[in-house]
Amino acid sequence: MVQLLNYASEVAPLLKTQPLFLPELAESVVLLAVTRLEAFYTTLVSIGTRNREQEIRKHFQKHGRPEARSCDLPTLVRMVRGRISFEDGGKRLDNLFQLVFAQSVWPPGEGRDLVLDLVRLRHFIVHSSGQDWSEEGVSQAAYASQFKRADILKVRRYGELSTYSVDYYKAMLFLRDAVQAIVEQAKYLEQHLGTQRGSGGVPSRPKSA
Repeated sequence: MVQLLNYASEVAPLLKTQPLFLPELAESVVLLAVTRLEAFYTTLVSIGTRNREQEIRKHFQKHGRPEARSCDLPTLVRMVRGRISFEDGGKRLDNLFQLVFAQSVWPPGEGRDLVLDLVRLRHFIVHSSGQDWSEEGVSQAAYASQFKRADILKVRRYGELSTYSVDYYKAMLFLRDAVQAIVEQAKYLEQHLGTQRGSGGVPSRPKSA
């Protein structure tokens, strides 16, 4: 993850002569950052499942997955991986970490909001081409209204109609803060889950983080 930020920092000076490349740089870094973040979580819960296998099997059986009782471990791991989600303000991901590690995935502070805004930005770019709109009293913006860091969006108003698009310069500044939050989260998880390493539960912090 730090290497990704360093890459963006090295490439950024080229924008002085090629400013039209800014959207491509910002969008590519956002997509790669979220992809690596999901891979980080996947690695943790995949390995952590081995330590709480019986508890996890019981949990899945209780919640409508009776096959969890007798399936092999790789199948159980795939079930756990399938629960990785940023929905409900990160609550589903936190519940998964509570199940697998009996530990919250989120450190204290604003890191949670930064990580979730990064994910929202990825969804905004991928699913809405970085464009959104709202009409006062008629329709709320599908994506733009969800951001905590509203400054990463440009807003144009035409009477009761508002349009939203990514402010790519501010998005790059936001990325710096978001990546730092991810690094701090990785350190937090390494510290709090480190006691499980002795039994093969949690790996050292991946290089990608």
